[in-house]
Amino acid sequence: MWKKCDIFVDHGIDEAEVVPDFLLPALEEVDKGNETEIVYEGQADGVKATYLLAVAFLEIIRFISNGGILNVHPSSTASRSSFSCVFEYLKSPNLVPAVSQCLTAIVHRAFETALSWLEDQTSDSGRASETRETTLSIHACFLIKNLTQRDEHVRDISVNLLNQFRDRFPQILWNSSCLDSLLLSVQNDPSSALVNDPAWVATVRSLCQKTVREWIIVSLSYAPCTSQGLLQERLCIANTLQKAQPTTDVVSLLSEIKIGTGKNDNWSGTKTANIPAVIAAAAAASGANLKLTEAFNLEVLSTGIVSANVKCNHAGEIAGMRRLYETIGGVDPMSAFGNGQSLDLPGYGPGALTQNPQSKNGSFCEVLLTRFVRLLQKFVNTAEKGDEVDKSSFRETCSQATALLLSYLGSDAKSNIESFSQLLRLLCWCPAYILTPDAMETGIFIWTWLVSAAPQFGPIILAELVDAWLWTVDTRRGLFASEARYSGPAAKLRPHLQPGEPELLPGNGHVDQIMAHRLWIGFFIDRFEVVRQDSVEQLLLLGRLLQGSTKLPWNFTHHPCATGTFFTLMLLGLKFCSCKSQGSSQNFRTGLQLLEDRIYRSALGWFSHKPDWFDMSNNNFALSEAQSVSVFVHHLLNEPLDTQLDTKGQVPENGSSNDAKDQYHPVWGKIENYAAGKEKRKQLLLMLSQHEADRLEVWAHPVAKESALRPKISSEKMVDYAKTAFAVDPRIALALASRFPTNNALKGEVTQLVQSHILEIRNIPEALPYFVTPKAIDENSSLLQQLPHWAAASITMVLDFLTPPYKGHPRVMAYVLRVLESYPPDSVTFFMPQLVQALRYDDEKLVQGYLLRATTRSDVFAHILIWMLQGETCEPEAGVELSPEAAAKGETSLIALLGLAMFN
Repeated sequence: MWKKCDIFVDHGIDEAEVVPDFLLPALEEVDKGNETEIVYEGQADGVKATYLLAVAFLEIIRFISNGGILNVHPSSTASRSSFSCVFEYLKSPNLVPAVSQCLTAIVHRAFETALSWLEDQTSDSGRASETRETTLSIHACFLIKNLTQRDEHVRDISVNLLNQFRDRFPQILWNSSCLDSLLLSVQNDPSSALVNDPAWVATVRSLCQKTVREWIIVSLSYAPCTSQGLLQERLCIANTLQKAQPTTDVVSLLSEIKIGTGKNDNWSGTKTANIPAVIAAAAAASGANLKLTEAFNLEVLSTGIVSANVKCNHAGEIAGMRRLYETIGGVDPMSAFGNGQSLDLPGYGPGALTQNPQSKNGSFCEVLLTRFVRLLQKFVNTAEKGDEVDKSSFRETCSQATALLLSYLGSDAKSNIESFSQLLRLLCWCPAYILTPDAMETGIFIWTWLVSAAPQFGPIILAELVDAWLWTVDTRRGLFASEARYSGPAAKLRPHLQPGEPELLPGNGHVDQIMAHRLWIGFFIDRFEVVRQDSVEQLLLLGRLLQGSTKLPWNFTHHPCATGTFFTLMLLGLKFCSCKSQGSSQNFRTGLQLLEDRIYRSALGWFSHKPDWFDMSNNNFALSEAQSVSVFVHHLLNEPLDTQLDTKGQVPENGSSNDAKDQYHPVWGKIENYAAGKEKRKQLLLMLSQHEADRLEVWAHPVAKESALRPKISSEKMVDYAKTAFAVDPRIALALASRFPTNNALKGEVTQLVQSHILEIRNIPEALPYFVTPKAIDENSSLLQQLPHWAAASITMVLDFLTPPYKGHPRVMAYVLRVLESYPPDSVTFFMPQLVQALRYDDEKLVQGYLLRATTRSDVFAHILIWMLQGETCEPEAGVELSPEAAAKGETSLIALLGLAMFN
C-alpha cells in the first residue's frame, strides 16, 4: 500500500488541490492500511479507493506538467489532449454510480488543473504564448469531437467543459482549428462503426447544431468583423476544394443569423456588436454594398457566400495570370508597366516602394507588384488633388493585391519578401491616405480578409494600421482636426457668436473623414476583442494608438458630428485599460493607470465647449450617435473599482500606501488624494455623458412619447461638480453652467470660482460675464482691472457691454473697442443696428470714433453705416427745432455722425 503523503510531498503537490473532497476519507483509511470497506455515497473497498486515487493522481500530474499535452511538442500535429485519457475511464462499461461519480469528479478536477495551468501562462509572450494557445486549441478540439460520443453522460460533460473553456478563454471563438472542428461535426455523419441508431444520430446532430449556432452567435457578438472573415474563409476553402454547396444543416444554422442596426434578437445585453461603429465596420467587413449611415440588416450566410465567391474569383484571376505568365515565359516589367512608381509614405521617405527589377524577365510577383503600386499611387494622387476616388476600381485593385499576397503564402518560392511587405504596407496605408467612408470600407474588407486567411499577418497589419492612425493624428485629419475652422456650425459663427478671426471653412470632406475614422475605430475594437487574451504584442500596439490619440494638449475636433466617433474611441480606451486585471497586463499596471487618466481627461475635454447639434437629415445617424454615448455610459457605470491605488494614483509596492499630499500628477497636476479625486472625476464624467446621451436621444426622437426619467441633481451635487470641473479645466465648469442655465447654485459657484482664480483664466473669454457685471460696475470692482489683459471675446458678448447697465465704464469700453478693432470691419457689419443704437448712450464718443475709423477701412462698412443712420434720423424742417426728448436720445449726434460718415 502506497502512502499518499509521500507521493504528493515528493512532487510538491497539495493533496487538497488534487484529490476530490469525497475521496479524502478514503485516502486517509488507505493510508492507515485499512482495507475494510469504506462508505461514501455507495460501497467501495480500499482497493477501489486506492485505484481511484491513483487515477486522480496520474491524470492531475498530466495537466500539471505541460498543460495536458501528450507525446510531443504542442505545435506538432501529432499532439493530443490528456482529456482523451481522462474520458476513457468514463467509457468503461457497467460503472456503478459511486465509481462513476468519482471518475466524473476526477474529470472536473483535471479540467480545473488545465484552467489553472493556462491562466498561469497568460503573462507569457512569444513562443510561450503560442504554446499556450496551441494547448488551448488542442483541448477545445478534443471536447468538440467528443460531442459525438454515444454515452450521453460523456456528451454532457464535454459540452459543459467546452462552454467553460469558451467563457474563460474567448480567443478560441476565433481559432481556425476549433471552428473547422465545429463545422465538420455538423457536416459529417456520425461514425459508421457505431451501431445504427436513428435516435442517437438525431440527438448528436441536434447537440452539434446547437453548439455551433451558439458558438457563431457568441463570436459575432464579440467580434463580428473577424467572425465573418473566418466564416467566409471556410466557404472559400470549400470552394477551392470543389466541394458541394454547404449542407442543409450548415445553411439552416447560419440563415437565421443577422447583424444590423438596432436591437439584435440573437444576443441580449450590451455586447461589442451593439456599438454602432463596430456594427458599421462589420457591414464593411462582410463585403455587402450598403450605405452605412442608414439602417441595415444583413444575413451572415447569404452575404458571406457572395463575398466568398468574390474572393475566390480574385484568387482565380491571380492564378490565371500566373499560369499565363509562366506559359509565355515572362515579360519585361519595365516595358509592360513603365519604370515603376514610388509611394511616399510618412516616415518611410520618398521612393520607399520603388521597384527596380534586375532582370528583363522579372518574376511574376515583381510584375504584379509594380502594377499594383502604380494603380494605388494613382488613387492616392487623385485623393490629394481633391477629386473623388472611384469606389469600385479602388476596391477591385485592393482585392486583387490581397489575393496576390495570399497566393504568395501558398507558393513554394519565398523570394521578394521585402517587396511583398511593401505591398502589405501600401494596402494598410492607402485607405488612411484617402480617408473617406468608401475607402475605409474597402480597407476593412481587405484587412479582415488578410487576418482571417493568414492570422500570422495580424501583428504586422495592426502595426501598420497604428502607424497610419498616428499619422492622421499628427496631420490633424478627421477626428483630430482640432482647428477652430473644423468645429462645424460654430465655425460659421465666428466672430459673431464665437471668438476668433473668420477663416475659410472646409467642405464636406471633413465630415467624410470623421465617418472614416468611425469605421476604423469599429475595426480596432473588433481586433481588440480578438487579441486581448492571447497577444501581448498586439495589445501593446493598441496601447500605442491610444497614447498617441490622447496626448495632451487636447487635440480632437469639436465638430458635433464627431460625438459618437469620439466616445467610441474613449470606450476603446476604457476597454483597453480594463485589461490591467489580466495576467498578461500585470507588468503594465502603472502605465495602464496613467493611460486611463488620459482617457478620462480627454473625455472630460469634450465638455469644455457648449453643446451643439448636427443635422445630417438622417434619423439613423442621429440615433447611432446617441447609442454610442449610451454604450460609453454603460461601460463607465459597470467599470470595476481599482482598489490597489495609493493616494498618488500608483500601484503600491509590497501592499504599502503612502499618505502623500500636494503630489504632482502628469495628467491632473497638483492633487491631494488621487483615489478620492478619481471618483469625483468619474462621477462628473458620468453625469455629463448621461446628459449628452439624453440630449442626443431627444434630438433623434423629438416627439417620442417615452423617455428616460432622470432624478433631479441636487444643488449641493451641482456645486461639487462645478468644483471638480474647474479643477480639471475651467472651460468645463463654464460649459457646465451653460448646460444647466437655470441652476442658480451652479451659476453662483462658477462665479465664485472665476473671481477667485481670475489671474489663471485670462485666456478664456467665456468667463467675462462672471465678473463683468452691473454690480461690479457700480462698485468699480478691482476685478475690472484684468480687462486689458483679457482674451478677445465674440462680438455678441461685447455688444452686451454697450447697454445702459454698464454705464460706459472706461475699462469696459476700452475692452469693447479693442475687441471690435481686432476684427475686420466687414465682420462687424452684421451688428450695425446694435452699434447705431449704442450711439444714443455714447457720451464719451467712443463708439462714434470706432465707427468713423472703420469707415476708412471698408467702403462696405461706410455705406451700411450711412444707410442705417439715414433710417434712424430725419432732417428737421427749416425753422423747426428738435424737442428736448429727441435731443436727449442723441438725434443731434446721429445727424452729425451721418454728415461725417458721408464726408469720409
